[in-house]
Amino acid sequence: MVAVPYRLLRNMMIAAGVLYCSLLLEAAAGYPLDIHESFLSELGALDQPTSPYARALDLGAGVLLLIAAILGRPAARMNRDVAGLLISTAFFGLGTLLDSFSPMDCAPSLSEACRAAEAGGQAGTALLLHEITSTMAGLGSVAMGLFAVLVLRRSGWGGPWSRVVAVLAGGVAVTQVWLGLETGLEVITGGDLHPPGILQRVSVLLVCLLLATLLPGLRQALLR
Repeated sequence: MVAVPYRLLRNMMIAAGVLYCSLLLEAAAGYPLDIHESFLSELGALDQPTSPYARALDLGAGVLLLIAAILGRPAARMNRDVAGLLISTAFFGLGTLLDSFSPMDCAPSLSEACRAAEAGGQAGTALLLHEITSTMAGLGSVAMGLFAVLVLRRSGWGGPWSRVVAVLAGGVAVTQVWLGLETGLEVITGGDLHPPGILQRVSVLLVCLLLATLLPGLRQALLR
């Protein structure tokens, strides 16, 4: 049996899932953004009253994920897929942590001037840094989903929790890639495509649920 502090890691991952779920903050704030047109990261924009709370939640989630990845290192010796899962968790956590330190100056969905500055390339380094850190977090979440499926496949899929994790992991990978393609095409073409708000919120919800269920679903595979 690998010496992994399972209960501590489980609780940390559940807490990270709750903190990362900015949907809760959006609801508590009375839905200040247009859920169809906006990204949840706009809650952390410096011109928004929710900014300190959104950034603190990202900071907390990122720190917990990094600590969990470090504490789980003994399990990395088991298989490459487990090592990949831990590395991608750390990468996702780092991107989320850095996101808290690189907020946008303003919320584009609420400000015509902000949208014009963004479209004209005048948004500055703050937007560039935010896009980089958000991309890091997105790639990390996709990798987490893929490696979780690989671990489950090798261990025989396990019980009901494992199947839940497999579905959530697949959903995270699909929605994050879909969202990345949509936003990438919008940047390349310079036109407005399908509003990303609902898709992004679904993807964030799936990530939150994956973080909260990952350890229960992978317990059999990690503690062999």
